[in-house]
Amino acid sequence: MSNIVLAAEQQAQDTLQQADNTLRDLVERVEQDGVAGQQQSRLTRLMAQDLINVKGLQGLFIYDAQGNWVANSFANGVHTRNNEDRDYFIYHRDNPDPSIHVGSIVESRNTGDMVIPVSRRINAADGSFAGVALATVPVAYFQAFFQRMDVDDKGVIFLALNNGDLLARRPTLTALMTTNVAKGDIFTRYLPYSDSGTALINSVVDGVERIYAYRRVSGLPIVAAAGVSCQHVFAPWWAYAYRSMTITGIIILALVLLGVLLYRQIQQLINAEGELNIARNELEIIAHTDSLTHLANRRCFDAALQQEWGRASRNTATIAIILLDIDWFKQYNDTYGHLQGDDCLKQVAGLIGNSLDRAGDIAARYGGEEFVILLPETDLAGALKIAEKIRSSVETNRIEHSASPLGKLTISSGVVSINAAEKDGHTAALAEADRLLYLAKTRGRNRVEGRLIHGWHGASHFAWVSTASS
Repeated sequence: MSNIVLAAEQQAQDTLQQADNTLRDLVERVEQDGVAGQQQSRLTRLMAQDLINVKGLQGLFIYDAQGNWVANSFANGVHTRNNEDRDYFIYHRDNPDPSIHVGSIVESRNTGDMVIPVSRRINAADGSFAGVALATVPVAYFQAFFQRMDVDDKGVIFLALNNGDLLARRPTLTALMTTNVAKGDIFTRYLPYSDSGTALINSVVDGVERIYAYRRVSGLPIVAAAGVSCQHVFAPWWAYAYRSMTITGIIILALVLLGVLLYRQIQQLINAEGELNIARNELEIIAHTDSLTHLANRRCFDAALQQEWGRASRNTATIAIILLDIDWFKQYNDTYGHLQGDDCLKQVAGLIGNSLDRAGDIAARYGGEEFVILLPETDLAGALKIAEKIRSSVETNRIEHSASPLGKLTISSGVVSINAAEKDGHTAALAEADRLLYLAKTRGRNRVEGRLIHGWHGASHFAWVSTASS
């Protein structure tokens, strides 16, 4: 159950975080450029494209301070509708908090579907309320994901807000939009004392006794829970016990005793195996993760590079490596201290991680203020695009760096893309990426230098130059 809850938590976190990232961009664009004239058309096109690119969204909307639809992601344009009565609109109108707001299920006035509203406040130049940016996530998206989970017929998986309002549930409910589980044991007995755990609980919705695992979703006002029915858990044991007891009535007492002892042993084995798996997983994470940045460590990267290089060599595929280094980081540490230097490394690591979209891409802390990214099946243009995206992200994040000539934190990158035809060429590829990083440093920093290698006997050089914008 814990793994299912973790999967549900991760799905909710990933989906709503992507929705929030999209809303951040829209809010920033509206607050800077407004929505009048041609900007409204540009917004509509941008939102339509975001709807295609961001998985799990049903629609994107911009409302003005009176709740009127100003722009949306649908091809049929803006409708003459008003949403000032929606809870999320009232929340942002009356609350200056600019952070993400996840609301209870509503029925979409555009499609009639049940959706989860994810929204952010839009401010005018003087800080007053100027409207709301809204993303809607269809409840059916999570329902479909839950259907792929391995639970028994009487099992349950659900997401709910912290106030108990259900957002999605398997099996679904006819009255899902009005169902609240705040009076259930998870919310009343367990969550007040622990953000995660397991418990034997009778459901407040259908009365079925289940073994539940539950977790608060990190960074969001949401609880994920999953339960397997006790009937399902104990079915194999009871089947064995019933078959044994039918053999003879003479040894019923002995069989019952044997069953009790066997049950205890099974429980002990299950508990021991669970603890062993937890310990093994924790050790695996520790062994392959940098404790400061939570990126992969160098050991993990080296192993992944060897594995991916071997695969690319067999398939004569292209592989790219990006080596990044924070500019003037020693001066940063000397100016702000090592604790703030550690925070700086964490921020840069987060920006790097957010810039990678594919599951197979690996970002690692290579040592000190150096980071490295492995991009399987990626040509030079694609690798340069990612490197520039990271460089621009760090620059626009505007982390103060008074010891830098630019007054803010920047990074430099060396990018190499090679057809991995040679078996042991990964060492030379890393060395070339390091040389290109050094070249970026000597040419002024805050830039990306790249090279495309056609085997080590013939190569072409290409430089992507990005100077800092003030």
